[in-house]
Amino acid sequence: MTELYKLGIKIFVANSGVVTIRDFIPVFHSWIQEQKIEGHLLIDVHDYSHVQNGPGILLVAHEGNFSMDQAEGRLGLVYYRKQPVAGDSLKIAFETAWSAVRLLEGETTLKGIRFRTDEFLVFSNDRLLAPNTPETRAELEPAIKHTFPGATVSLALRAADPRERLAFVVKPG
Repeated sequence: MTELYKLGIKIFVANSGVVTIRDFIPVFHSWIQEQKIEGHLLIDVHDYSHVQNGPGILLVAHEGNFSMDQAEGRLGLVYYRKQPVAGDSLKIAFETAWSAVRLLEGETTLKGIRFRTDEFLVFSNDRLLAPNTPETRAELEPAIKHTFPGATVSLALRAADPRERLAFVVKPG
């Protein structure tokens, strides 16, 4: 599974009541204007706030997409890689997501938003290379544990359904 680079991370908001989903639109537009994410060509913002428990507000970049996602009723920053990267693609995806989280926490217009550090989601966005099968789960879980030593790794709730993306809940140790 060394070719797998279409990996995603979701870092959950700890205090989602301080913001509305549409608060992120001007923030993401300013990121495009200032090209705030290192190593990413930020291109466009899409508003999916009308979709219940959906992708929310999407920031499109050439290398990967960022969104304030509302899936399963839990607001969080999602980053998923679209282009190959040299090195540990999971670690790089996590570092990129964490950089975006720090930027969001520093945005004064977001009224003190904070993100959880005790739980996040790791998922594959490549159903061809990483189908949601027991074999792929068995192969990917050790890679996650290697990237996050001491973390508890378990299948995400909906990951038992083979039609869903392969996803794991990671709780740092």
